[in-house]
Amino acid sequence: MFANYLKTALRNIMRQKLFSFINIVGLAIGLAAFILIVLFVRDEMSWDQHWDRADDIYRLETTLQYPRGSDRFSPSAAAPLKEILLDTIQEVEAVTRFVDVNVTVRHGADVNAQIMLFVDNNFIEFFDFPFMEGSRETAFATINSIVISQSTAQRYFGENTALGRIISARLGGEFRDFTVGGVIENPRSDTHLRHDFLVPMNREYFANARWFTEDWRFLVHDTYIRFAPETNISAMRAALPAVVSQHKPTIFSNGQEDRRNVMLHLVPIQDTHLHSHIAAADPDVLFGFLAVAFLILMIAVANFLNLSMARTAYRAREVALRKVVGARRAQIIQQFLGESVILVFVSMLIALVLVEVSLPYYNEFLSAFVTLDFINQTSVLMGLLLLCISIGLAAGSFQAFYFAVLKPRDVLYSNTAADNGTSMLRTGLVVAQFAISIALMTFAFFVTQQTKYARTLDIGFNAEEVIIVGGTNNDRSEIFKTRLLESPHITAVGRSSDVPTEGSEDRVSIIRALDGEALTMDGLTIGPDFFNAYEIPLLAGRYLTQNEADAARLREDDGDYKPAINIVVNASGAELLGYSVPDAAINQTITTDLYANWRVDATIVGVVDDFHFDSARAVIRPGLYYVFEPRQSVMSVRAETGARAEAIEEIEEIWREIYPENFLYYRTMLEMVEQQYQNDEQLAVMVSAFTLLAVVISCLGLYGLASFTVERRTREIGLRKILGASVKDVIGLLLWQFAKPILVANLIAWPVAFYFISDWLNSFAYRIDLDPAPFVLTGGLALIIGWLTVAGHAFLVARANPINALRYE
Repeated sequence: MFANYLKTALRNIMRQKLFSFINIVGLAIGLAAFILIVLFVRDEMSWDQHWDRADDIYRLETTLQYPRGSDRFSPSAAAPLKEILLDTIQEVEAVTRFVDVNVTVRHGADVNAQIMLFVDNNFIEFFDFPFMEGSRETAFATINSIVISQSTAQRYFGENTALGRIISARLGGEFRDFTVGGVIENPRSDTHLRHDFLVPMNREYFANARWFTEDWRFLVHDTYIRFAPETNISAMRAALPAVVSQHKPTIFSNGQEDRRNVMLHLVPIQDTHLHSHIAAADPDVLFGFLAVAFLILMIAVANFLNLSMARTAYRAREVALRKVVGARRAQIIQQFLGESVILVFVSMLIALVLVEVSLPYYNEFLSAFVTLDFINQTSVLMGLLLLCISIGLAAGSFQAFYFAVLKPRDVLYSNTAADNGTSMLRTGLVVAQFAISIALMTFAFFVTQQTKYARTLDIGFNAEEVIIVGGTNNDRSEIFKTRLLESPHITAVGRSSDVPTEGSEDRVSIIRALDGEALTMDGLTIGPDFFNAYEIPLLAGRYLTQNEADAARLREDDGDYKPAINIVVNASGAELLGYSVPDAAINQTITTDLYANWRVDATIVGVVDDFHFDSARAVIRPGLYYVFEPRQSVMSVRAETGARAEAIEEIEEIWREIYPENFLYYRTMLEMVEQQYQNDEQLAVMVSAFTLLAVVISCLGLYGLASFTVERRTREIGLRKILGASVKDVIGLLLWQFAKPILVANLIAWPVAFYFISDWLNSFAYRIDLDPAPFVLTGGLALIIGWLTVAGHAFLVARANPINALRYE
């Protein structure tokens, strides 16, 4: 029986080559797109699930709430919280921490920059790292031990054992030797913990670092908590405010209490990639991709079902004869469901080939590590099998049950099958397909336009020819800067604690002079030439200088903080302070807390134009800028126009002279600005690409349906031509028939697209307008695409001799 069904299915596939090709290829494209999107989303949502007892591990994150202004978010926590949590919450089994520092690592003649994790002694046990050499018990035998990853061991020691070998790292102004006490597996691609270098925490390394203290103001420790199994995490979250209020010390500055509120958050380690304060991906975008995946799959399945129903009339006589010779309803149902499942499996095989071919390019574009591994990912294999069976049964069920109740007498008498409403259902499926396609086309248009708009947005500074050099916050930085300025290819060198595109971590409290209201502004430590390096226009007053009056504190100054300093504000800052024009702010004095224990009278000596310091998505916030040498850790070097390559060569040469023992780490500001747009550009390209696939699938279905429709109306068109209809009339009739469902699809797609596009655009501080023209444009484009798809069929049948259609009547 099965062999007979299989033979029948193959005969029908070969007999209806066009329908079979469109059915299989359309579904294969839809399945391939669906699999690619789901694999990417699955990879993004599965980070850090491999850790032992991952369900019980949480990262402690912090929000600093200011009385006025925006909050400051940090993925880290204050150092004292480890012991406090262990002592006060009995459900806490263990707490571990690390501080990541960019250091220069040396092994022989090989010098590199390396992120080194300074970890608590229980860090290795906490995360249960698998050891390739050494053991957990002896890894940190001494304070000078180091644990490295397999790739690091291979890099420095080749195939030789790494245990007992020496690696040097520059800490506290000198190179220190570390002995390899263990080699662990390489970090997985789906974890935020990049553990290539692990060193036991030693406060001596940070003796001169003011940020490495027990002070609650400095959030530098990434802190992880493991709770006892079955712990009520909601109760733990509810207990954290009491922990803060009980143990956070009160800090006073000039008799004023520091009123910042500290909020603690417990973030599951599996959620750090998507839901933490430094989330690397946007969950809303991922869910949007999932929605696109299911919409494309719906189009492909609707296409498959539509074409299957279109063939109903051709199979009716076959089914009627089978029933006459004794076929039962169950056998008819089995036959058509089996045929449908076979077609879906063929489509799936083609889809898997498309996925395998596409994955290398897909991963390169997304900078991802998406894989399709049936051996190690049996859940993926089972999911695809279940998907095939589900689609096959769903798509074949209409035909199966339609033919199961078909009466042979009705078919054999008229030599055809009644429509029974299938034409309306087919039309509805076409409407659904094009509604989805039009909505996706409209969304893709706005995503692309918003991305282009963001690129043309004035960021307020000139990123061209600026090179960012790190690791210069030391006693040789002024010598390095002086040497750089001697180069004919370098025009300015600005110093700062942070650089544009990466945001400022400081929020400073101010008291507005006009009414005494307490507010908050962004604070940035800069050097005198910072604004010149970025060519940020001066609106009023002057820039800051290296003069004693402008410097809040020099590097060699170990005395008390100054009670009065000069500052520069941006245009938004001047407006926040109550000055409607920049000139009005000059020589005005405000009271500000640059730190919790440093209150100064700050005189405004200059107002600069607004510029983007954070992401271009964010609104420009009021900013305050002051000279404070100990925190000028980054240099921004402006090269002569067109001489960036020459400037980089000279930076490298001078660096080797001034810092022969250190690794030079530099970036270009243009690359950093481009990085800001990368995610949105990837979104635009992906949405556009998958929208194109959706349109192709819809057009394949429409083409097949047009072929079927034209074939069924051949006699009708022949009669119309005999009665006087012209070729133009016939073409117009057929085009209008297929235009109606597309027009209805527009009416459905537009409001849906409008809702989701509005929601997405609202995430941008600076955005394009949502006008109706693109909606009309995409709707008209869909109509033209539909007409072009069916035009060939319409033209051929309109030009055909009517005698050929009526000769047997």
